[in-house]
Amino acid sequence: MEMLLKVMIAALAACGLLMILRALFEAFLLPVSGDEAIHIYYIRGDSAEAEHTVRACLHLREHRGMRGTLLFADDGLTPEAQTAAELLLRGAPDAALCSNAQIFDYIRRENDVIGAGTA
Repeated sequence: MEMLLKVMIAALAACGLLMILRALFEAFLLPVSGDEAIHIYYIRGDSAEAEHTVRACLHLREHRGMRGTLLFADDGLTPEAQTAAELLLRGAPDAALCSNAQIFDYIRRENDVIGAGTA
């Protein structure tokens, strides 16, 4: 019984070590999106859903290292939800609320400013 307990503890310790190594690998070796990235989120529904999505994305950018522009596309928001999203985004740099039709215009304008990377 004691031997089985030691084997289980060793197996759990090995799994924990592998999880730590994987987290370090992701943190140091995987590329992070640059400042030229545009993250598009389609939001719909009432003000509570829209507010939750906008707050979560702003939190990711402020505290988790997400970089680039946040673009929230109105995909069926109620008028109250539009107002709530606009109020949350008022002070946020590089974040905007737009309609579905404006997404391509926004990307085209950003592409002209940043460049597509082709000659």
